[in-house]
Amino acid sequence: MCEWLERNSVCKSCHEQLMASRLRHPGKALSKSANNISIRCDHYEPSLKGCPDVVSLHRLQEHVQECAFNPQNTRMKPVRSVRPSSAVADVLTASPSKLKGNIATNLTARLVTARVEEGRLEVKTGDGGRGKPQVYQLTPEGSVPSTEASASTLRRREAELTRIAESVCGGSDGARVQMIAGLKRLSLSAQEQLLQDAGLCSSTPAPGTALAIKADLQLPWAKLRKLRQWLKVMGITLESEQHVREFVARTLPKYTALDLPFAQKDGEMSMAAAVFFPDLISVVLHFLDVLKESDRLSWHSGAIPASEIWLKVGGDHGGGSFKLSMQIANTDNPNATRNTIPVHIFNEKDSAANLETALGQYRPQLEQLQLTHWEGKQIRVFLFGDYEFQTVNYGLSGAGGLRPCLHCHCLKTDMARCQEERCSEDKRPRSLQTLAHDHAKYVEAGSRLSHAKHFNNVIRHCILPVPISNAIIPILHLDLGIFKWMFDAMLKEIRELDTQIAAKCAAIDSDPAAFSKLCQLHAEVRSVELAMNDAAVQKHTIQQQLQFVALHAQQHVDQDVVGVVAELQQLHQTAVQTHDLHSTKHTRLLNDIQKVTGSKGFEGPCYSSVEPVLQDHLIKRQVYHSGSFVGNHVHRALQPTVVTAITSAHVPVVQTRCPELLQNAQDISKRYEGLMTGYASC
Repeated sequence: MCEWLERNSVCKSCHEQLMASRLRHPGKALSKSANNISIRCDHYEPSLKGCPDVVSLHRLQEHVQECAFNPQNTRMKPVRSVRPSSAVADVLTASPSKLKGNIATNLTARLVTARVEEGRLEVKTGDGGRGKPQVYQLTPEGSVPSTEASASTLRRREAELTRIAESVCGGSDGARVQMIAGLKRLSLSAQEQLLQDAGLCSSTPAPGTALAIKADLQLPWAKLRKLRQWLKVMGITLESEQHVREFVARTLPKYTALDLPFAQKDGEMSMAAAVFFPDLISVVLHFLDVLKESDRLSWHSGAIPASEIWLKVGGDHGGGSFKLSMQIANTDNPNATRNTIPVHIFNEKDSAANLETALGQYRPQLEQLQLTHWEGKQIRVFLFGDYEFQTVNYGLSGAGGLRPCLHCHCLKTDMARCQEERCSEDKRPRSLQTLAHDHAKYVEAGSRLSHAKHFNNVIRHCILPVPISNAIIPILHLDLGIFKWMFDAMLKEIRELDTQIAAKCAAIDSDPAAFSKLCQLHAEVRSVELAMNDAAVQKHTIQQQLQFVALHAQQHVDQDVVGVVAELQQLHQTAVQTHDLHSTKHTRLLNDIQKVTGSKGFEGPCYSSVEPVLQDHLIKRQVYHSGSFVGNHVHRALQPTVVTAITSAHVPVVQTRCPELLQNAQDISKRYEGLMTGYASC
């Protein structure tokens, strides 16, 4: 205080004049408080060559007198003025015999205390300090366990443990790896309990996850609700249905739902709901932007020109509804369900009149879309679907017409001929322009369906104006049809074997006339079946045309239209009567066969031997569609071992029942095995 008065003469609190004679000793309370103040030793030096001790004020004089760094202290010799880390190193590297008393302990304690503010002390060990360094760190001792500590205390302890872990493990990445290793050492139940105690068992996926699950798994809203409840039990909380619907409304183009007039079988019109995108162009551009943003666009290694975007548009009827959809071919899996976008859906038959009602709005949009560029790339549109849909779209009378081909004017009777054998007129390609020209001539001639053959079977205008060169032939349907033709041809010859075997049976062998009658009945059945199919096609074609004209009559009522409707109704009635006559005759013939053989279909032993082979390989014929096969079953049937089993199933039967016909059976087996094997290798 006296030293301070030598430099200052005014009190900093009251600003009065101060003199040494006016100084007084403090009271007991102030003295007690002042004596507890921590203060460094008088022999402390910032270079750490002096005393590092910090003591209370009331012990300062006693410590100074006994301090080892006090030159006037006669009871203890002063220690060499060296750096504390070097002193500790000297103590640790020295021989135990050279240590004197507890001087090393005291010196180490003093040095650690001096460096404790830095939180870390590193010293060298071993002979000459060449050993692995030892690191000393300050670790505080908690006064209360963490189970009883406050949140702020837990945060401080976590920070301290993190600091120590990073120091021991070599940084934050090392501490994270060490933490993962520690968690893996726990049992699965212990891990689950730890996560449950930490409140980390529940999670909330990113927005849009529920919509992605619904789309990828094709779940209706009801099943998505059940899935949400099940995931909630597992600690996963999906966004609510309201949020999903709001997300759809914000991010996806909006559908429109309307009641449209659709034609029924009897030509009457009725209102039914339809759901569709009214603006097809904006939908296409939107999904192209989405594919680009998610980096899912692909040009298939140059298969698609880099300057083009390929868009597939097509329709199909199934499950009681018609669905027009589109697929962007510039993706890795363009035919996958997740890349298929429904454009228009209605729950009615896909007749010409109904397709015109539903899809007519897209005619100008498709024309505009094919002139549109997206980021400098031309959009090229293709049409896909079964053959019936494509013939209806381009206005042809159907596959049963005189000129049923989509791409040329070939006659139906000339399709079996080679290209070189056809006349030049049959080779002329169709186009949107030739279709429009033929339809205009057909309308000028009175729109008589019986005259369709004179106008290349074009009886309606085109609905979706996609170039015919871009109409994708349904290869799968053709493949299935070819296999069905081979299979049915083989069964036909096997049935003839059954007929020949029946002639050897006692019941027929004694009456040669019965065998001849049986052969005649089978020939008549096959002829009637072909006539029934032709009548069914004719009836269906007239029915579609009648519906189309009925739709047109609602918009334009005139005498010509009334006459066309009357003619179509008469043709439809005639076709129905013809089909009914053939059906009645077919039933009568089957009954006659049953009287001779005991079976309507005459499924003899050779014919019946094929079905078990199909069942053994899980191959089934459809009940409808004339007993055709689905694609997967055809693929299975064309495996080499399966082909051999199917084509040779009847051979053991013939060998047992009629050995003299064995050569015929082997010839049939060999011929169709080679035919199916060759087809499978194509």
